[in-house]
Amino acid sequence: MTHVRWEHDGWQGWIDPTAAVDVDACLTRAAATAGRRSRHAATVRLDTLWVKTYPGPGGWRALRAFRMGTALGDVGFAAPAVVLAAVRGDEGLLVTRDTGGEGLLEALGRHATARRAKRPLLAALGAEVARLHRAGFVHGDLVPANVRLVGERFVFLDNDRTRRSRLLVLFTARRNLVQLGRFVVPGLTVADRARVLAAYARGRGLSRRTHRRLARWLVRKTIARRCAIDRIATETAARVGFRELMRSGGPFDPAVAR
Repeated sequence: MTHVRWEHDGWQGWIDPTAAVDVDACLTRAAATAGRRSRHAATVRLDTLWVKTYPGPGGWRALRAFRMGTALGDVGFAAPAVVLAAVRGDEGLLVTRDTGGEGLLEALGRHATARRAKRPLLAALGAEVARLHRAGFVHGDLVPANVRLVGERFVFLDNDRTRRSRLLVLFTARRNLVQLGRFVVPGLTVADRARVLAAYARGRGLSRRTHRRLARWLVRKTIARRCAIDRIATETAARVGFRELMRSGGPFDPAVAR
């Protein structure tokens, strides 16, 4: 897809010239519709499009998402197709097509009790994250909600904080594994988590020693994130251990706690 320069009512950016999109209507409906909000943006689904608005001073994120999505696609990864990416002053606007498929957690839940289906999915996930890092990318927020499965392809969403840098991969890529694995997932065992990591280690060509060291680091960091985000006392986490802390349906499962 070739995008062209675009300007409208103070907005400047890039647009897919084949797309028939009413920008004013998107902005109006996005402002009037309750959508998903975060610290950095508000996201609303409009028919087959997703409209993401970035308040100042974070408007630059719209163009970053466009550039990174394009870069990912250029080397064979899947990312949402960008219809429009633009800034006006320090505000940003990003319009993408709906990818279809299902969320990663949905896919895992569907295969939770079917080992023959679950294990290949877990291995493919670990291998794809390894491929992402080998290509020099570090995703900005690789939580399960930002990964969709379309057929047999993983699609990486929310690339407004994704970076491409061999140096970043060297020093920070493993944080993606913490982001991906810190959630309690129904049907996902500690052994399943180890399978994802094993596939990742194979994909990165890690030695057995480096793989073991990474596994120990990942357990420590995952526990720390669970404690910080879910307000679990560190003494309690140390007492019950990683397996109990991450057990679906257990006392530390946020879904049960609610």
